[in-house]
Amino acid sequence: MEQLPDDVVLMVFRHVDVNDLFTFRSVCKRLGGLAMHPGVWRHRRYSGLYMSSDGRKKLCRTLRLAPRLAYLSISIAPKEGHFLLYATTRCAVRRLTLEVSSTGSVHAALMVRNQEALGQLKVVELSLNSPPVADAAVLLGTLASTSGLEKLVFKRFGLVGGLSAGIMHASMARPSLKYFKCSLSSESQPFVDLVLAGHAATLEVVNLTEPFHFITTSTGSLPACMPNLRELTCSLLPGMETLGPSLTKVTLHVTPDMRQGVLGATEMLRRAPKLRELTLKYRPAARTSAHVGVALVEALTAWSGRSAVEVLEIDNNCEGEDRDDDDGVEFLPQLQPLLRTLPFLLSLRHLELTVYVPPDELLLTITPETLPALRELKLRPMRWLPARCAHDWRHKDSVQTLLSVNPALKFSVFTTPYCLKGQRESCGSCAQGCHNTSWDWDWEVEYDEDDDVTRSDYQDWIHIQ
Repeated sequence: MEQLPDDVVLMVFRHVDVNDLFTFRSVCKRLGGLAMHPGVWRHRRYSGLYMSSDGRKKLCRTLRLAPRLAYLSISIAPKEGHFLLYATTRCAVRRLTLEVSSTGSVHAALMVRNQEALGQLKVVELSLNSPPVADAAVLLGTLASTSGLEKLVFKRFGLVGGLSAGIMHASMARPSLKYFKCSLSSESQPFVDLVLAGHAATLEVVNLTEPFHFITTSTGSLPACMPNLRELTCSLLPGMETLGPSLTKVTLHVTPDMRQGVLGATEMLRRAPKLRELTLKYRPAARTSAHVGVALVEALTAWSGRSAVEVLEIDNNCEGEDRDDDDGVEFLPQLQPLLRTLPFLLSLRHLELTVYVPPDELLLTITPETLPALRELKLRPMRWLPARCAHDWRHKDSVQTLLSVNPALKFSVFTTPYCLKGQRESCGSCAQGCHNTSWDWDWEVEYDEDDDVTRSDYQDWIHIQ
């Protein structure tokens, strides 16, 4: 070992267990020094969430002795007694994940400031567990003004009471954030506004929604200039009209109370020559052509008469909504605006739609001449409406025409390959008993609502050919 050069020893130490590295400190001065070299620790990860008492001891030892870590996740709860070490450690962390208890916000702020001073902190992921507003304001102001931070993600944002902009005393550092994710709501709006305004010059990805929660609207607005913004996920907010030039990927959540943001969103899409991916999510589902934002897709035709969009998804899912009164409902009111837009989508490769009945008019419109670049079409039918299994789709005239005219197209439907036993009598295709070997399927799976055996348990993306 004594004859090995230092760089070889360092390479070996990168694969040595943490406890053994600490043991090398007592072997000799040279090995002890090399064991604590920053290069040995720069890729080390430590998860301190839900620790046992022995785990807490190991964490404390690491924070006292290790020079740096690539990743550290811990829970900040002052009653645990380790918060002083968190705030004074000389172990520099690059990515920090914090679960902050209702009384831990101030201590978390001290830890962030300490890591900022150590100069390696680039990513912070945070969960707030309903702290008092005054305490939370200290932490939020600290995060908004942390120098050198490149990525800030809120996994959960919960406060006790309302937050106002004036309570966050933050002296903004030089803009550095490139990625920011935080669910926008009335309680988070002042903080979101502060971060967006302070880091508008450097932000590249902004996500202001949670994918599995209802979108809460607010009166927040986006900065007038975000020159590097490439990806945007948000509701229809004021101020969107100036953000188009650099955007390549956009996801918009549309609800009925966002009418004031439609014009701005339309103008943003019109001014987005680099846009490659667009997703429109309607919650609740748009049920008539008068619904807010139904015609947003038509904004894609405004840039020089031809869109560069390659991926388009229209999510019009009304699952879980009251469907007692469906008289006069258009189950895909975006269809006609989409059909008017298709001739301009010459770069479109992937199209995905939520549907309620097979959109025959759309399927018959798709040809190599109308959409020369299209290679994948995906339809997600709602399970309680007439679109049945993949076998049933395969028998439809419009689908057969689609497949024969577009041999290079991959057509998929989110459904079951065949109907479950006990439901096949009502499916004309499955009742015929043909195409039984087109897809793998257990023919003995039987529908039994009392035992919670339903079609949804077996749904997947089925390639129809």
